[in-house]
Amino acid sequence: MKLFEVLGQKWMSRRERDASQTKKAEVETPPGDKASKDCDDERLRRLALLTPREHALFLLLLEGYTLKESATRLSVKYSTANTHMTGVYKKLNVNSRAELIIHYRDTIRKPG
Repeated sequence: MKLFEVLGQKWMSRRERDASQTKKAEVETPPGDKASKDCDDERLRRLALLTPREHALFLLLLEGYTLKESATRLSVKYSTANTHMTGVYKKLNVNSRAELIIHYRDTIRKPG
């Protein structure tokens, strides 16, 4: 904490930092179609960063499979699927499966 004093900054817990960043993002995002389109473009750009295996896991998670079921369907160990999931979360900037589904369920549309 002394480092923060030297730098003249206030120490904040991760939860406080995340909450303040969320508030800033809500204030900075203007309502309207343009903001929605920009958000979709950003999501698609982030999806393009996924490796083929991460993308396959991402689709299974969106369909509601557990991580263990996803690992079985991808024919990989649970720990490997967990590593892929960590990569997906980091690249898509989400912290949980619920957040992943909320933000990306409309991005990927099933044909038909």
